[in-house]
Amino acid sequence: MPIKRTSNQGFTLIEMVTTIIIASILAAGIVTYIGDSTEGFLTSANRSRLATSGRSALDRMTLEIHNALPNSVRVNAAAANGDQCLEFMPTLRATTYVNAPLTGSGSTTFDVINFNPLTTVASPAGMYAVIYPINNVNLYNYNDDLGPLALIDSITDPSGGDGIMRITLDAQHRFNRRSPARRLFVVDQPVSFCVVSDKLYRYEDYGIEATQCTPSTCLPSSLPDRSLVADEIDNTGLTAFVIESATRRSNAIISFKLNMTSEGDTVRLDHEVLTHNVP
Repeated sequence: MPIKRTSNQGFTLIEMVTTIIIASILAAGIVTYIGDSTEGFLTSANRSRLATSGRSALDRMTLEIHNALPNSVRVNAAAANGDQCLEFMPTLRATTYVNAPLTGSGSTTFDVINFNPLTTVASPAGMYAVIYPINNVNLYNYNDDLGPLALIDSITDPSGGDGIMRITLDAQHRFNRRSPARRLFVVDQPVSFCVVSDKLYRYEDYGIEATQCTPSTCLPSSLPDRSLVADEIDNTGLTAFVIESATRRSNAIISFKLNMTSEGDTVRLDHEVLTHNVP
């Protein structure tokens, strides 16, 4: 009877080492691919977050600037680290005046066409009446007696139904220029947006000053008059706010520049806003 021989099948040492090396190379490639994909996803997500944050800040400033009193926007010089402020007066209402005090020693009361929507304000109103502001120098040099701006004490509707409102001023005042369109604005106290270090703040309720306020001078330092709009800003060497002056054929343009940065990622946002400059 013949003897049946069996053979033991297996891998040689060389085959095992070769297999391990190939598997290691494949594993390293897969790990690198996954790592690069993950890093790319995180970078894209971070940049998207920075862009969204910056765009939200620009949209907010744009919306408010569109309601700014004509010729009330002003900026200070940008610091080397990018710190800078933009200031303007927000318009609350606008209408046509009937008999505004424009001669003599002025008056404490005058009539205007009804606001739309109808507006009455009790004393003290804490608002300002403005007629023909041709530049921000005269506007911010607030004077109780003379100038384009006067503090309102109250707005009433004495007759009712005749389409005429009565504005009572806080003190006797004479507006120093007539508006060709007899236009009157009602405005609030100035508002400022400031880049401070790596943050953008909004300031309000700090009064009217001839010299533009900054965070180191007369702007508020805490809530509720100072609110955070955006952070993660690096505007070093940049000018956040630039005003291109109006001409006879075009309105003024405000240019915004915000450099958003986080974890080595940077997003630069440039934006322009057309402002109304016809008083």
